[in-house]
Amino acid sequence: MDLDPREDNPAEMDLDRDDSSQDSDDESFKSAVEEPSDLKNLYQNALEESSEELIDKVSTPAALTARAYQLEMFEASLKENIIVAMDTGSGKTQVAVLRIARELEQSDKRIWFLAPTVALARQQHQVLQSQIPSAKAILLCGKDGVDSWSEQAVWDAILLNVRIVVSTYQILSDANAHGFVGLDSLSLIVVDEAHNCNGSHPVSRLMTEAYLPAKRAGLPVPSILGLTASPLMSNNLDDIEKLEQVLDAVCRTPTKHREELLAHANRPEMLVVSYGDSEGPGAEPTPTDLMIRFREAYHGLDISKDPEVLFLKAQHTERARERLRQAFTKKDTVAHKEMRGVYNRAVLLCREVGPWAADYYLSRAISQMLAELECEPPAHFRYIGEALGSIPIPAISEEPNQLSPKVQTLLQVLASHEQDPVGIVFAQERVMVSIVTHVISTHPLTKDRYRTASMIGTARVPGKTKNYKDMTKKEDMTSLEGFREGRFNLLVATSVLEEGIDVPICNLVICFDEPLNIKSFIQRRGRARMGSSTLYLMVQDASGQSATDWRDLERLMKEKYEDEMRQNAEPELVEDPRLGDYPVLEVKSTGARMTIRDVRSHLHHFCAKVSSRSRHLQNEPYFVIRKVYPDPASPDRRTLLKATVHLPASVVPDLRRHESLWTWTSERLAIKDASFQAYKALYNAGLVNDHLLPTKVSDFLTDLGYDPGHIWVKTQFDPWPEVAHAWQEGSFLYSRRLTILVPGVEVPLEFEFVLPVPVPYMAPLKLWWNSTSALTLITDPEMQEFRKEEVANAGPDHSYALLAMAFEHRFPLKGRQYPIRLVSTQRKLDVDGIAALEFDPRLYESFPQPPLVRLVDRKVPYFVTKVLPSKPPVELVFKPSPDHADLPVNVPYVVYKPIGKAVGQFIPPDAALDHDNWTPKNGKLYQKVLPSTRIRMDDFPAVFAQVGAVIPAFTRAVEMSLVAADLMYNRLGCLELDNLPLVTTALLSSGSRAPTNYERLEFIGDTILKFCACLTASALYRLVNNVRLCRASVDFGLDEYIINSMASKKWRPKFVEDYLGEMKSPKSEETRQMSSKTVADVVESLIGAAYVCGGMSKALECISLLIPTSKSSKFKWQSIGLSRDQLFELAPNDAILPKQLEPLEKAMGYTFTKKSLLIEAMTHPSCPGLSDNDPCYERLEFLGDATLDVIVVKRLMAETGPNELAHNDMHEYLSSVVTADIMAFLAMEWVIMQTDIFEISPAKLDALNLLPFSKSKITSANLVSDKEDWPFWRFMRHNSQHVAATQTATKERYLALRDDIRAAIWKQNELPWALLARMGPAKFYSDIVESLIGAVWVDSGSWEACEHVLNQMGLLPLLDHLLKTKAHVMHPNVELQILAPPNKRETRTEFVIISNKRGIISRGTEFEDEVSAVEDGLVTVEPYDDVPAHGEVFSCKLFVGGKQVADVTGAGTKEEARVRAAEMGCWVIKAERKAMAEKKAEKAAAAADANEDKGDKTENGDTNAKSGENGGKEEVPDRRDADGDTVMN
Repeated sequence: MDLDPREDNPAEMDLDRDDSSQDSDDESFKSAVEEPSDLKNLYQNALEESSEELIDKVSTPAALTARAYQLEMFEASLKENIIVAMDTGSGKTQVAVLRIARELEQSDKRIWFLAPTVALARQQHQVLQSQIPSAKAILLCGKDGVDSWSEQAVWDAILLNVRIVVSTYQILSDANAHGFVGLDSLSLIVVDEAHNCNGSHPVSRLMTEAYLPAKRAGLPVPSILGLTASPLMSNNLDDIEKLEQVLDAVCRTPTKHREELLAHANRPEMLVVSYGDSEGPGAEPTPTDLMIRFREAYHGLDISKDPEVLFLKAQHTERARERLRQAFTKKDTVAHKEMRGVYNRAVLLCREVGPWAADYYLSRAISQMLAELECEPPAHFRYIGEALGSIPIPAISEEPNQLSPKVQTLLQVLASHEQDPVGIVFAQERVMVSIVTHVISTHPLTKDRYRTASMIGTARVPGKTKNYKDMTKKEDMTSLEGFREGRFNLLVATSVLEEGIDVPICNLVICFDEPLNIKSFIQRRGRARMGSSTLYLMVQDASGQSATDWRDLERLMKEKYEDEMRQNAEPELVEDPRLGDYPVLEVKSTGARMTIRDVRSHLHHFCAKVSSRSRHLQNEPYFVIRKVYPDPASPDRRTLLKATVHLPASVVPDLRRHESLWTWTSERLAIKDASFQAYKALYNAGLVNDHLLPTKVSDFLTDLGYDPGHIWVKTQFDPWPEVAHAWQEGSFLYSRRLTILVPGVEVPLEFEFVLPVPVPYMAPLKLWWNSTSALTLITDPEMQEFRKEEVANAGPDHSYALLAMAFEHRFPLKGRQYPIRLVSTQRKLDVDGIAALEFDPRLYESFPQPPLVRLVDRKVPYFVTKVLPSKPPVELVFKPSPDHADLPVNVPYVVYKPIGKAVGQFIPPDAALDHDNWTPKNGKLYQKVLPSTRIRMDDFPAVFAQVGAVIPAFTRAVEMSLVAADLMYNRLGCLELDNLPLVTTALLSSGSRAPTNYERLEFIGDTILKFCACLTASALYRLVNNVRLCRASVDFGLDEYIINSMASKKWRPKFVEDYLGEMKSPKSEETRQMSSKTVADVVESLIGAAYVCGGMSKALECISLLIPTSKSSKFKWQSIGLSRDQLFELAPNDAILPKQLEPLEKAMGYTFTKKSLLIEAMTHPSCPGLSDNDPCYERLEFLGDATLDVIVVKRLMAETGPNELAHNDMHEYLSSVVTADIMAFLAMEWVIMQTDIFEISPAKLDALNLLPFSKSKITSANLVSDKEDWPFWRFMRHNSQHVAATQTATKERYLALRDDIRAAIWKQNELPWALLARMGPAKFYSDIVESLIGAVWVDSGSWEACEHVLNQMGLLPLLDHLLKTKAHVMHPNVELQILAPPNKRETRTEFVIISNKRGIISRGTEFEDEVSAVEDGLVTVEPYDDVPAHGEVFSCKLFVGGKQVADVTGAGTKEEARVRAAEMGCWVIKAERKAMAEKKAEKAAAAADANEDKGDKTENGDTNAKSGENGGKEEVPDRRDADGDTVMN
């Protein structure tokens, strides 16, 4: 069997390395030897032991202090760029610390420290934090999501005030290449383990593509400091010069203080040990019987039956044909590669360890693969399993035997080591580490003396999701920690421990495999730094020159870099010399650049980001290589190659295919060339942004900024200073008729509402007097204008009198002008009428409308509810005065009540807090009484005092309208909006406690903005986010018009005289803090207001004004009609509608002008006819999504009057009706046509005794006719086995659940979310609904046509039904988050989902420091009693605040289990809260009876003991603060 033992066995990766690697072996095979159960038990036993003696011998890091040779290197680094070459453990890091400290003193630029692995970066970050605590240092690694930081503002925010950044190599390289971090912003780059910087290494690329060109151009560049124990990665001494050229630095090692360096760098004794194999290292070992059977099983695989081959055969695409060719010619399928990889490892183990090791590995690998077959594995697992099932697995002893001479030699070395061992055994391959660890742990020679663990680096597996939290294997880190703490005294490791990891010094190092290069030799030797330590170098032939060769190479290397007179040379070209001449894609605005060397990975990243979201489609690009034969007469007759790259179907057709620019001699370079041309085209098309990253929707509207949650904005615009100055300086007055409807008063009050500026028209305003009644203020649409000289036309100012009626007893008002002038048209109002009359019951009752009465001494106003002829008994008075017994008897008494504490509110007060409507109780007939001798009465009706009491609220409403008017007529004047109340509403946040707020308009505006953005971009979903809108709002100046605070509870009138000292047009520099979402919402609410005023065109004008695009932006707002015309023109004219789509067009009731749009709308990306020029439905689906939202929102807005929907209700209906599950259900319900089918009648066959039967006996009389439904979803064009299988399975679930879903919707008036989750439709069902609507809109430009199709489909009838029945539509997951916010500890939610086959598969809480329900023992996994014979069922337990509130079982999907648990949880929480609310209401009612107006003994004219003693001291009004300000709600 011609298999390379090292094939599919990639080189080891350093632990936590951030750069990419590939390992094609399946994890199930690798885990068969890397995690043996017996080894885990040994680990656990060792972890539980304690070895104090060993701990004492393991050195711990000491504080770093500078030694003489370190200072020598530090001083050298100040003169030039250098690479410090010093032995491991000699303190290279301290040189970097000294250099960084000096740089911080001399420069305000940032310092960047680079390390090869996350583990080493973390270690160096800790050192820098402890050594230089005065400078802010941060660690950046993959788990921070750096690869997703695609905006400059994010980088700026993260690096704000940071002086030192520690990261892996790739992070700085990428950040610079994409223009986020410029070299001119850095003063120093420290490169740890600098020997890695060769070839296409990230630092090498950074230096050659950015640093050196910038330096040659005379631009500022940072200093370079490299750190290494060996500047060579290979055994070629010339590589030192190459490293120096790359880093623009010279290698230096201490020369003046050489002796001190040697004193601190202990060298171990090196012993060369021969293991003397008879066979050469590359010889094929004699295979075992099990190896032979495995090899035969591999050769017996029929590649034509390989699942991957079968899948490719069914595709009928160019991509599939190319991939199929490779599969047949190279046996390049996942199954074949995995089988080869397993066998190659077995060969390696057989040769290096012995036959037992090969059989031990194979037996475990085969057993685990067969075990996987029981858990519904992927198809290629089953394919392999069929081949392996026939292999008899022999019983393999756990105790090693038949060991190779090499392993026997290793055991003898370990057994003969004289000291207490603390050692490391280095091996090359991962599988070798696991087996050698097992051998040492179980062999009689070593198992009692050595507590052994393994340390294996990580390698990434293609196709698996990258998780930065799992960069290191848990058992590896446990092993390392145990070794550091002395619980293990021997580690078997790959090259992961050669460098970077902080490993305690050892007295024993064994090179089981010979080092690959001088770097590896020096690094391994550096681990043995204890006194009297030993390095064993295992070689096949001891007579060779291995030891001498390594030492001689090290000596020559040091001679080179110890030459202080050497100068750095110019870098030489590497790889193909033409690569240096190949064009570079550069963006001047950001400094981002892309070269042919690294573009391929970026192209793959682009396809993964923007390709189809369908899991049924391959999204990676594929390449086709073609030969280009040269001219036969040319001297160089080599065959040259060109590559063509094909991008996924999600990319628009004209950007799918790209060819390499040049011809090349290798496939690899031709592919890179084609990738570059593709990426360049994507950039030119705007699909790659100016940082050369895949364009996100927000990139079209640049300068997003970081969303801080809250921002500082201008304080609210105050219109009153301008009004006050206009009273003094203006020439004109303006007035509107103000009609006030007062409850209980038949004749409305009429006023002239006068201002020196145009009086804003306001919508009818309700000002609530109590919880049940309100004054209604109506401003006339007609406004009068007259010159100030014609003051008689305006009439006298009654504002002062009105205010005095309600507030004179609290505020000094006399002689001051209020900014608002109110003039009664019905009667004269004068302050002289306040308390002008003595109280006389007959006179009082003669008033058509009763006046107020007031205390004689303070004029505190009261309403009279009843006049009594004499003093009532104290037993009948609910709140008698303290001196009630001393009051006169035979005089009239009044039953009174004060003016409410919080009258004139925009929102009705809570009825529970409303004491205005007092009713007799417990035999108490009168609430409060006063004798007529203590009161006087006004000379005008009390309704005018009521008007005066609501003037503060009316003033606030006028202020809001004036603010809106300034915005509408000035900033938004070009829009010519004509609805001031609507604009006012658009500026009012819910926090303003105003009569209305912007939420409904914001909802509408959000929908319109989404549609306009999607249409203009023609293929993008939601182009703007809150951050961009917030920035637009501030830039436009909207922030000062936003009204987000309620009126002050401590209102005090402010008069014209108070404003005259202020600026006429105040542009205050003061700021206020506001939610960034509020600032963004106002933009959307104004767009909504513009839409209501003037439709879609007016809304687009508003969008263009508020959210302008820069001149350099590729995105430009354009009219709806123009965008639609462009999309229409893009569609081909000559497309012929396939026959199978004709019934669909007929059933829609709409005939397409361009049939190509219907074809596109119904074409899945996997469709076989999809060539480079054929579009799939994804573009129309994006547009249709936004179109559908607009149609639904328009229907929701049509609900007016008593049926008008609140913002929250509109949101719930929209998000429910257009959800993927609902649209998928409608796609299944919409029957396009029925066809006749004929089936054999089982009953007739049975009667004719034709079971079994022959065809010759069947006649037409045996056939039964029937109808078959063809629903909408069956018209989707595709060519995917996965899609077909999904459709079949979904149809079965739909038929089983259809009746229950229909009943829930149409009879029970609710959306059955759990049943829909059980149906579990794939996303493509809803996609074709949206794409069809998008196609109709592009073809017709008509909203009515789209609505007609949605009526045919049933979506709008469903919406109408839900609205009519007021159905409960909120999704349980959403409702649960409202009832129990998951971000609060007391209501934190935790779902525990349990599978009947896999146990607990999902759990967690929002708070990492909280014990989960599983850890707390609240959840146990019990076996199911009703488990189906085949299939998986799920249960779910829901915990809220640590308490279980739901437990559901028997769910068909995880989502169904979660939804049902959420439903039950909501029901339980609401029931509990309802019971609590009832108890609370009972207690509140009892307390109200006992404490009503508690402490009110001194209010409203009642006298207490102290007031009596003080001779009737003035009463303190109710709800006043220390300044005497009225407290308003």
